[in-house]
Amino acid sequence: MKKFIFILLFGLCACKPGLDSSPKMELELESLKKCIESEQREFLEMVVESFEMKIQKQYPKLSTEKGYFEFISDWSNKKLNKDFFNDSLDLKVRSLDLWTESIRSDKNMELEKKLFNVDSMNPVRVKLNIEFSSCLSKTIDWRKGISNFLRVNSKYRISPRHARKYLYKTSEYDLKKFENRLAIVLGVYYQTMFNIKNTVANNAYD
Repeated sequence: MKKFIFILLFGLCACKPGLDSSPKMELELESLKKCIESEQREFLEMVVESFEMKIQKQYPKLSTEKGYFEFISDWSNKKLNKDFFNDSLDLKVRSLDLWTESIRSDKNMELEKKLFNVDSMNPVRVKLNIEFSSCLSKTIDWRKGISNFLRVNSKYRISPRHARKYLYKTSEYDLKKFENRLAIVLGVYYQTMFNIKNTVANNAYD
């Protein structure tokens, strides 16, 4: 009887989720290491923390995770002032080897002024590069909206409202994972900042 109870307890312990999740968590960490250097990771963790302080100040009554979604909503609905897209870390973030830059043609300049709802644009279009976006997306469950957002954002010009459709296919629980928060901070906040950085007239964007 004692032997049977011991076997039963051992079996129950072996079925605990934590025992199965550790290898998966280690695999995700190893995957992220392929995307960014260890020094970059330390800096990017600080970048995410800085952004979260900003949204906590902007939305003091909301949890950090809910603050992310409120930010995405306000961003897509042109409710954020351009001053929100000022940050002391921007030059260092821009210098990371995570971005691709191209010169806008006159035709694209006019199109994107309408897309961002501004009177002038940064003549240099800045986007997360496809290598980093693809790598980061592979560290995220492919069924999550953020993974799809990363893949689409790196290839095409998408409006914030279109991007919101992808980003909203994500839960607050998903935002407890660093990689998901990093994707929003870089792909939404900083990418928008770099593309409207030289605008001078309107206070809104799209």
